[in-house]
Amino acid sequence: MLKSTNPCSRSEVSRRRRTALLIRKAEGHLLRNELDQASSLVQSVLAETHDHLAALEVQARLLWKQEDFKSLIRTTGKLIALNPFEPGYHGLRGMALRALGMYGEAARSLARDPNASQQLADLEAFQASLVKETIKHDPVFAAQYAKDPVKAVTEKGFYFKEREAALAWVSQQTKSVRKSSVQPKNQD
Repeated sequence: MLKSTNPCSRSEVSRRRRTALLIRKAEGHLLRNELDQASSLVQSVLAETHDHLAALEVQARLLWKQEDFKSLIRTTGKLIALNPFEPGYHGLRGMALRALGMYGEAARSLARDPNASQQLADLEAFQASLVKETIKHDPVFAAQYAKDPVKAVTEKGFYFKEREAALAWVSQQTKSVRKSSVQPKNQD
């Protein structure tokens, strides 16, 4: 028996209604923190239609609550493939990447979400402090940074949307560290 390809056929309308009902139920379970029930409903929708946008969105929120960041990155990848112009998908992906310590990739994703500007600013400040610490404790990186800061931070996996401002801050911080370590101690 052939499936009807008519989007207005009774069976197709019935299937879409059933799918919408399952997603609404999954959202309700998610709101009540009934994560197993929500997951089961989302999986049943995705088993039938692997790229159902609403089901993937519920799955993304579910994975965030479960702190399953690796799976969340895969799910946001699917969402971005379906709708690359939705900034929220990029922001959520950025937060998952940050949770996994993938700071440069996280900053790139957060930069695509105008609503994540504070998270991006916080992440860039955190990365700048990591660069500063790495300069203090890694002489090879310090030498590379002194030669070409942009290349050094890029090769280390960092990303700054406001690159020049971040690198200027790091340079200023490392100069103050060098000055304090060079100054002679008072001998009493």
